[in-house]
Amino acid sequence: MEQTLTQQATRELTTLEYVILGFMAIAPQSGYAIINQLQMGVYRVSASTGSIYPVLKRLEQAELIQSVIESTHELRPRKVYTLLPSGAQLLDSWLRHPPMLQEVIEDYDIAMHKFLIAEYRLPRTDVLIWLDQYESIVKTALTVRAALDQATQNEPPMPLHAQLVNQSTIIEIEARLNWIHIAQARLRAE
Repeated sequence: MEQTLTQQATRELTTLEYVILGFMAIAPQSGYAIINQLQMGVYRVSASTGSIYPVLKRLEQAELIQSVIESTHELRPRKVYTLLPSGAQLLDSWLRHPPMLQEVIEDYDIAMHKFLIAEYRLPRTDVLIWLDQYESIVKTALTVRAALDQATQNEPPMPLHAQLVNQSTIIEIEARLNWIHIAQARLRAE
């Protein structure tokens, strides 16, 4: 059975591509506007002009977004991109996907991007379900860290810098758990 472009794109999308889809879910966007949001907004993703436009082209070829040339009140025309239903469906699926252990330990920004975009795409009940799942995986990460510490207790001590990095990781994971509790309480209160 031949795969559609959208099915092929599902396996290839990066966090940056999902974030860009999320921007378009909020409002149609030009490439320039996307770059500004990534560099100066709360999303803080390192992305250059040379990386954004190829992403936009790939997303458009995958039929997840479409562009139109807009020339109102501009010195030169610009392309404005909008999210297509196939892109919206893919984005919503990504937003609802439970956080993974990797997102807790290595890629904290992924969870924050999902949370920011979810406000515009998902009902509050779905966001709360996602936060509950995130809480569970963060607690698992802390349990794994404690088990590793326990298992290596009788081994020679780690070098000082390794101990401090390990402690930093634990503090960061505990801070995420604290943030999750704050987010859950605020969303439930409103």
